[in-house]
Parts: sequence; structure tokens; C-alpha cells
Amino acid sequence: MASVAELVTDIRASVPDVPKAVIQKYLMRAARTFCQETRAWRVDFLISVVTVVPTVSLAAKIPSGTELVDVISIKNTGGGEPVHARTYSWLDTNTSDWRSDTALNANYYVLDGNNTLRLVPTPSTTVASLYDVRVAVKPLRTATTLDSVLTNHYDEELIHGALSHLYLIPRKPWTDLNLAQYHQGMFLNSMPRARAEATDEFQVGVARKVKYGGL
Repeated sequence: MASVAELVTDIRASVPDVPKAVIQKYLMRAARTFCQETRAWRVDFLISVVTVVPTVSLAAKIPSGTELVDVISIKNTGGGEPVHARTYSWLDTNTSDWRSDTALNANYYVLDGNNTLRLVPTPSTTVASLYDVRVAVKPLRTATTLDSVLTNHYDEELIHGALSHLYLIPRKPWTDLNLAQYHQGMFLNSMPRARAEATDEFQVGVARKVKYGGL
């Protein structure tokens, strides 16, 4: 995790009349949007399963000060097949007795509310660290730190995002609709590339097809 103090200082150079607390508020708002749209903040961890307990909470696994955006992948640590995302309606249509079936390995999962996974079939055996999970997260509104990938790779993008909000605040000495539009365009146009880079795990030299001009 990295402090956002330096980013706040950089932003304040453009809007010196804005209090630091206000800058940080809108920086986090921009970071939340950026992470939601790009899935750029990714976290890896292991989860265990318990006999006949179908759900696994992810709340304790994600970093403090963040919330879950999406599950990127789940894979059996023993080299088994990936566990695939499904919906309850799909399971009702395409499987039988999925609510009561048990097995050593799950084939599917459903992401419920409150950062909870429902595994299908239900685990038949307690196993520690059975699945390797990768998720995307975003900062809470009250967060004061960000992942170093964001602050190192996307500092300019986050600055554009924060300034796009700040210049829109009405009836302030720094209000400027033209600058707000400019920074918003720069912010939005950066997100397809960032999402492609996150999908490629930020590997250098990967050929990417990126659509610019909006999400």
C-alpha cells in the first residue's frame, strides 16, 4: 500500500485554493471509478473449505480499506480445473440438485452479496488452502492509501480523474468547466488501456487490441 500524499500535492499544484481534505476525497472518488472500470487493483489469496459449508467469506482476505469489485479467477491449487462463475438461474436450468450435491472439488461459484462465494457443489471435505483466488478491489471512500500499482503506473490518470471532479464544483475560485471536460476526457480515455494491461497482468511486450474513445 502507498500513501496518496504525493498525488494530493501534485493535484494541489493545479488547484492551490482547494483544501487537502477535499482533494483527497475526490482523488479517492476517481480511484474508485478507475478500479471499478479497469479491474487494475488485483489481489491474490488462498481460501479453505469446510465440510458441507457451501459459502466462503472473502471479507477478511481483501486489503483493509477496500471493497470487492469482481472475482477474476478461482483455481484448484492441486492443478485441477478452474471454478467457473455462474448465476443461480443458470444453475437451476443446467444442473440438478445443485443445492444439495456435495463433492471434493467445486465446478462453479456464485458471487453473493457481502463478499461471499457460494461453491457448487458444496464441499464434502474440509481442506485448507484448496483454491487460489484472484479478485479485483477498489478503495473505500474513506481510504487514505492505494495500491502501489495504481500510484506508480496510473498516477497521471488518477490526477486527471480528481481534477475532472474538482473543476466541476460550482461557484468556487477554481471552477472551470472547460478544464473539467479536458481532464474527464483524459481520465476516461485512459481506462481501456489500463484494463487491457491488468488483463495481461502488466506483462511488457504483450500485443494488445485497445479501443479508445470511451468505455
